[in-house]
Amino acid sequence: MHHVYIASLTLAILAASPAGAQEEAAEQASSCFVEPVFHCVTHLDGGSAIGHFGYTLQCPDDAEPVEEIFIDIGDDNLFSAERKDRGQPKAFLSGEHVDEFEVEFSLAEVKGASAIQWSVLDKTATVDFSKTKDGSLDCSGLP
Repeated sequence: MHHVYIASLTLAILAASPAGAQEEAAEQASSCFVEPVFHCVTHLDGGSAIGHFGYTLQCPDDAEPVEEIFIDIGDDNLFSAERKDRGQPKAFLSGEHVDEFEVEFSLAEVKGASAIQWSVLDKTATVDFSKTKDGSLDCSGLP
């Protein structure tokens, strides 16, 4: 009986640890998913730009719904350019979240027609600056 208590205590400690929290988030994320979304870009004077991003957290109909999933900045939540952390969320709330955050891109990133990607788990939103020049993804005139 003494061993059961120690094992239970050990499991409780592991579940409360950051690694335990990450494992729990991974389990939740396996049934639910975060879909990162690039909405549009605001071109700034001088050539730099601001990308507008959002996301959707969805669970399949047969899965237990979750209110929030936490995915820390790192391999499962990153930008593809040199700065992997660009202020993207770590806590993802259930539902659709439009224009949740903005990222300023440098003149070099924009002029290089770089394709910048925000990846969350196995889903990706791509900003291809060569495709934002035609105005279809330009939100510069929006409030």
